[in-house]
Amino acid sequence: MFGISLLMLFFLGIAISVFVFRYALADPEGALAKGGWGDFIGGTLNPILTFFAFTGVLLSIFLQRLELGLTRRELERSADALEKQITSIEKQNFEVAFFQMLSTFNAIVDSIDLYNKANGMESSGRDCFRVFYTRLNKIYRENKEKGGKLHSGDAILRLSYFNFWKDHQLELGHYFRFLFNTFRFLDESPAREVYHAKLLRAQLSDQELLLLYYNCLSEQGKKFREYAIKYELFDNLPTVRLLEDSHADLMDEKAFGGNPKYNSKNIRSSF
Repeated sequence: MFGISLLMLFFLGIAISVFVFRYALADPEGALAKGGWGDFIGGTLNPILTFFAFTGVLLSIFLQRLELGLTRRELERSADALEKQITSIEKQNFEVAFFQMLSTFNAIVDSIDLYNKANGMESSGRDCFRVFYTRLNKIYRENKEKGGKLHSGDAILRLSYFNFWKDHQLELGHYFRFLFNTFRFLDESPAREVYHAKLLRAQLSDQELLLLYYNCLSEQGKKFREYAIKYELFDNLPTVRLLEDSHADLMDEKAFGGNPKYNSKNIRSSF
C-alpha cells in the first residue's frame, strides 16, 4: 500500500513537471490561452489517468484477496472451535453414559441374592460371589476326584464350569451380559480414556475377578476373553486363589497387565 502511494505521487510529480516546463516556462505568455490545458490533458494526463485507473483495479484486487485471506483464516478458526466444541460434547455425553452404566452395573450386583436350602442362609450383593466361587471350587474338586485319572485337567475344568453355569445361569446371566456390553461400549467409543477401563476394573471384587477368569476360559465367555486381554482385566486377580496354579497358563499373559501371574506359586511355596 505504501509503495503504490509513492508510485502514484511519483507519476503525479512527473505530470506537473511536464506541464510547467512545456507550457509555463517554454511559452509563459500564451501557453494557457492557446489551449495549453487541453493539450496537456489530452497528451499527458490521459495516459497517467489510465495508469491510475489500472492501478486502482490492481489495488481493488489486492484488497479483495486480502479480505478473502482474512475471511478464510477466520473460518478456519471457527471450524477449529466448532470441532473442539463437538469433541467436548461427545466426551461429555460419553462420560454421562459411562457413569450411568457403572451405576446400573452396581445395581445389578446388589440385586443378586442366593438362598442355601441346606443351612437356610441367605446372601445378597457381592457376598453372593464368594458363595458362587465356593460352589465352583466344590464342583471342580468333585469332578477332579472322580475323573482325574481318566480325563485331562482342561476337560475337567471345562466340565466343572459348564455344570456350575447350568446351575447359576439365572443369577449370573444378566451380570455377565451387562458387563460385557459395558466393555464393548467402552471399546467402541472414541472418547474413552485409559482411566475409564481402570474405573470399570475397580468395580470388581476378588471373587468377581475369579469367576470372570474362569468364565473367559469357558465356551460361554470366549468373546469376553478378547476384552479381558485388551483391557488387562486381571491386573488385580488374586492368582493365589485360582483352583490350580497351572490355570494361570491358560490365559494370555497380556490379560494380567502388571500382575505377575505366577505369584500364586511364589506365595504358596513360602508357607
